[in-house]
Amino acid sequence: MAGVRMSAFLAVFAALALAAGGSAPPGPRPLRGVPLVGKTGLRLLVASNPPLVLDVDSGRAIPLTGLPKLPHAVLWVRPAGGDTLVMLDRNRPGRKLPAQEIYVVRHGTTSAKLVGTGWAVAPSADGRAAWISAYTDTRHCRLREVGLDGRELRVGRSFPCGWLDPGGSLGLILHRRTRDELVDPDSLRTLLHGPQILAVAGTHVLTEDRAKGLTLIDMATGKRLRLQWPSSIGGGTSQGGTDEAAVDASGKLLALGFSDPAYQGDGTQVTDVWLLDAETGRFRHLPDMPAIVSLKFTSWSWTSDDRLVFLAETVGAKVVGVWKPGDLRIAVKRVKLPERNSGSDSFVPW
Repeated sequence: MAGVRMSAFLAVFAALALAAGGSAPPGPRPLRGVPLVGKTGLRLLVASNPPLVLDVDSGRAIPLTGLPKLPHAVLWVRPAGGDTLVMLDRNRPGRKLPAQEIYVVRHGTTSAKLVGTGWAVAPSADGRAAWISAYTDTRHCRLREVGLDGRELRVGRSFPCGWLDPGGSLGLILHRRTRDELVDPDSLRTLLHGPQILAVAGTHVLTEDRAKGLTLIDMATGKRLRLQWPSSIGGGTSQGGTDEAAVDASGKLLALGFSDPAYQGDGTQVTDVWLLDAETGRFRHLPDMPAIVSLKFTSWSWTSDDRLVFLAETVGAKVVGVWKPGDLRIAVKRVKLPERNSGSDSFVPW
């Protein structure tokens, strides 16, 4: 209850300050920004159960078709080129091997089609296929490439078990129990390994060590650049740490979040997003950050035309935020959404 009271106090204090014509108080505050006006043309495919497509301009939410109705399934989404992959874990009790059903939703449609099954999945570099890792027994997996039409493009080969994230043109990020690896899926060669690989932006790889040290590695030259921790969240002895990292279409800009589920010990959840230029290694603080949000229902992603889109639950509202490099504020609009009950905060902007 203390965290709820503190969040409410901060929200009221910020609102009164702005209404009086003054600036908002320092520190985290609700994600309000400036009003998002005019046509955005944005449609967001949102992980929910069932998943839905949100038309940001009209506010209309359209449920997807083509997926089984499973009230307790875990579901999440990720982009594949201009399309979207939907992963559905039926969460069956007594299941011997982990497995998910993998669907594709073509751009502009609201219908999902089954592509295949497996455990971990990431889009290919060109977005026209998916790399799928599947358990063959409790300790071994196989990796295969499947087109978004369901055709097998490359037969399964022995591959370490773990979670997959896209590694852009460099390959796949493989999250194993004790370390992360950057793997070339063609040769299955490990290009880089370390405690944590956060993201790949072009030829640059952002890593974090166990001492919360950030390093930017240029895989083309081998140069390593140690970065200063930019946020007041998660650095040194403070609580929290890095959150999700979203890379823009050019592979040059990376929106990295630093999040704390109990800011200053009062239960308030806060995220703080910074923009990293992968070519220079310089961080820039996004406006309206840090922000008070519900971390389980807040994420961000880039559009193909270089807009960073937020879908968030902040104090008293569910909002969509839109920001482009150079904007002085995040443009924010309240939206109405059903309860996001899929176990994931993921979404894909179209």
